[in-house]
Amino acid sequence: MGKHTKRRALATIVSTGILLSAVAIMGSMLTAWSNSIFASEQTELNTVYSEGVNKLNEFLVIEHVWFGNNPNKFINLTMNNVGNNGLNVTKITLDNSIDKTDLLITNGGIIRDDIFSTEITYNWTTTDPIQVTITTEKGSIYQTYVMGP
Repeated sequence: MGKHTKRRALATIVSTGILLSAVAIMGSMLTAWSNSIFASEQTELNTVYSEGVNKLNEFLVIEHVWFGNNPNKFINLTMNNVGNNGLNVTKITLDNSIDKTDLLITNGGIIRDDIFSTEITYNWTTTDPIQVTITTEKGSIYQTYVMGP
């Protein structure tokens, strides 16, 4: 009976050691996993924050809109970047009750305190207001309404 008791005591110590080792390994794996999740979330949060701050520093003023009809009707838009950062105009939309025009801009970069002007062929009328929507690369949207002459 003496031998049998010693074996059970040894089995208890071995099984306790195995369980403690397993818990330590699982705890280490869980810590490593949570650290990697936290690092990726922190990177994403930093990206969203910096994009938001850059978007807040972006400010565009539509300074002048004039109309022409030589030989086709057109609208000329002049914008001024009065924000702290440069910006890139990517799309201009002109919309009234008759006609809607989307113009994709490929060279709409405007540095700080600079002006950008573009001429857009558009069949404007003197009776309908035209909604002018300017979209920047960062997703800022600037709108105004104008009337034909």
